[in-house]
Amino acid sequence: MKNLILLWFLFISIVSFGQQTYKVTEGELQFIHPKEGIFIKKENKIYKLDLENISDYEEIAKGFNYKLNNTTLEDVENLKNDPSTIFAKEITKYNFNKLEKTKFITKVTDDDNYQFIKYNKAFFLVGILEDSLQKPRNEYLFHYCILDFNNGKKIIYHSGGCIVPTKEKLNFLFDHYSLNKAFTSYSTINYNKLKANEIHLLNSDLELNGEFYSIDTLKNKKLRIKNRYNQTVINKKFDSIAFNPFFIVGYNKKTIAIYNYTLEQLNLKKVKAISFNKFYPTLQIIQNNKLRNINLIGSDFKTDDIAVYPGFNHFFPSNTVTIGVTKENNDFYIESEIFQSRYDNLNFENKYKIINSEKYESIQFLNEKTFITLYSEMGNYEKKYPILIYTKLKNGKYNLNTIDFLIDPKINDQSIGFNNLLPKNLDSIVAVNEDIYIIEKENLFTYYPLVKEIKYKKLEKFTDNFARFELPNGKKGWLGLDGKEYLDE
Repeated sequence: MKNLILLWFLFISIVSFGQQTYKVTEGELQFIHPKEGIFIKKENKIYKLDLENISDYEEIAKGFNYKLNNTTLEDVENLKNDPSTIFAKEITKYNFNKLEKTKFITKVTDDDNYQFIKYNKAFFLVGILEDSLQKPRNEYLFHYCILDFNNGKKIIYHSGGCIVPTKEKLNFLFDHYSLNKAFTSYSTINYNKLKANEIHLLNSDLELNGEFYSIDTLKNKKLRIKNRYNQTVINKKFDSIAFNPFFIVGYNKKTIAIYNYTLEQLNLKKVKAISFNKFYPTLQIIQNNKLRNINLIGSDFKTDDIAVYPGFNHFFPSNTVTIGVTKENNDFYIESEIFQSRYDNLNFENKYKIINSEKYESIQFLNEKTFITLYSEMGNYEKKYPILIYTKLKNGKYNLNTIDFLIDPKINDQSIGFNNLLPKNLDSIVAVNEDIYIIEKENLFTYYPLVKEIKYKKLEKFTDNFARFELPNGKKGWLGLDGKEYLDE
């Protein structure tokens, strides 16, 4: 078929069903072919409608262009005689709002079934149904709009093809061969809400400040969420917004509103604090003084809620060092290659003598070797210097020190001052991880350095991002990994 460009035109954008709708202002719709596309008649000639890529968000935001391409009489006649061609007279009025609560399920083979669902007001989702449990593995995300050809002739145009309503059924026409084949027949299921694993999708188009959705700052400094068409997609304004690829959290004074990327608010009241899981579609929240892990619909999280599992390479640190402490006769030594470049003035090869060893009964890492992470892709973690290590004095008390203080005979006054500010004369100290210690003094505790004041009567272990505490006055609450307290109401 010849592809000679004739003219450029611009769709007129109108509002319909809450979706972006464009009115075709040139010619009259004639027929639609699953492979060759849309054809219109203008001044007694048939042209192919050449549509702009709906996923070219930058260009679409400026205005949706299309062009009319010349055709030949032979090509037109061949398409008219093709049984798969859908003629304009066959296209019926259809309430596209029905797509809100309908799943379209293919029945191809046991191993090759798909479902087509409306994800939100701008995207459709096609997922492969992986097993007998019909658990979806999300595959394709399609941005879409409605094309209005006048006289009630409306179709959906999306980045993977189009949807054409006729008396017999909705016709799903895909550019993708396997999808086009799969959706020649299907069944429908009505539903109220998408399942958590159907919402689970890792896609840069959807994440805020990505390609399609962004945060807009208003004159009064309030924030709102808009799309590429400069439309507000959540009808609320916020003081601040936090997000990751799974959740959007809006803050207003003491209220917290939580959304997934279907842009529907989760039914979660009296949420006091939240913590994101970077790699999984879960959110840890404090609600009614209780700690919960929720999924993408606001229910308690289950492993079946995950449709797409991330890779695990991010769990492995990209830069580590081994560190250990030994005792020979009455002297302690630290062994580690980490200090070789930092302490060039020391004449020890990866082995450094502890100064004033006679003062100590024991030192952290004694007779053991452990890995310290210097840098890891997971959480963009980077080890803070100076590195801390605790010592047990011969009187039974504990001090927290910098390694510099313990091994460097030429340590400067600034480093000595920093070391002296660390907790000393403690009753007990336990390393929680490389950066946090739980310390005790006079029957009070703290997680150092999250909270430097030793003030808690009781402290429990962290459950992911929060730890339960009790103060001497009996008040209870939760401590976050950022050091912020959330007292019970």
